[in-house]
Amino acid sequence: MMDFYLPVLVFFLSFFVFLSLRLVFFSFIKRFLQRLSLFGVLHRTLRIPTLLWVLALSLYLALYFSEELQKHRKYFHLIEKIIEGLLILSITLVIADVIVEIIRFYVRKSNISLPPTALIFALIKGIIIALGVITLLSSFGVPVAHFITTLGIGALAVSLALQGTLSNFFSGLNIIASRQIEVGDFIRLESGQEGYVQDITWMNTVIRQRDNNLVIVPNSRLVSSIITNHRKPEPSMALVIPIGVSYSSDLEKVERVTLEVAKEVQRSVEGADPSFEPFIRYSAFGDFSINFSVILRVLDTDAQFLVKHEFIKRIKEAYEKEGIEIPFPVRKIYLYYGEGGA
Repeated sequence: MMDFYLPVLVFFLSFFVFLSLRLVFFSFIKRFLQRLSLFGVLHRTLRIPTLLWVLALSLYLALYFSEELQKHRKYFHLIEKIIEGLLILSITLVIADVIVEIIRFYVRKSNISLPPTALIFALIKGIIIALGVITLLSSFGVPVAHFITTLGIGALAVSLALQGTLSNFFSGLNIIASRQIEVGDFIRLESGQEGYVQDITWMNTVIRQRDNNLVIVPNSRLVSSIITNHRKPEPSMALVIPIGVSYSSDLEKVERVTLEVAKEVQRSVEGADPSFEPFIRYSAFGDFSINFSVILRVLDTDAQFLVKHEFIKRIKEAYEKEGIEIPFPVRKIYLYYGEGGA
């Protein structure tokens, strides 16, 4: 009976001791690495593998102190395989996380064209874990070729059942591969909603609007929609401001005054492109004004609001000073009464 209780006691005692040492280890590295912003990376990488190592070491010590199990080679070999499997799985997880963190760090520090989205990193990690699982099954004596064949048949059945999910997944891969939409781009959807692309995940694309709300768009729908990307081919964009002046205005004078204000705004307001030469174009005879557009240029889409704000203030002040009228609509209403009406 003692031969049975001793390994169980050793297992739980070892598990408790190693688990306590694990907590001490993480507390120790947190104290020294948190200032360097490395603790989060190390904790993510080692959190689950260290738990598997604790379990594997506890099983190993229990096996070492169990003479009864050592006599039964079948069970002894099974527990050895379990320990081996735990080590293979833990090392696979460490390798996957380390490779992902290295790629993420390299992408941030370099100019290579790998989109830093959750989808691409999850895909890399999934491939590494899949290779580790195949190695694990091979160590247990499972025929890998038969397993892959069975997996292929099962994958076909699953793909038929999860058409929508797979459609979103491959649409996400298409979005990343095409690089027409990337994290950080400012886009406008076909529905009129607009915002910054915050992330491209397995299932959807997350768009953060200017009011800080999130719009979640399924990847398959995004691929089939008409999208305006304000960051492509470059962040700078033209800013067209419509204006109307009275029919009695001197159009040469209007053009001169407007361009003076436009050039001043273009060179002095933050976010405007100082190298751009603004211009105006008369466009139509309106119902009560001669209409034209002022074309400015901003360095990015966010700058348009401040530039337009300053231009409207300054152009109104300049027009009032120069006696240029900005008309407003006037309607004459004629009332006709029937016979005998007052």
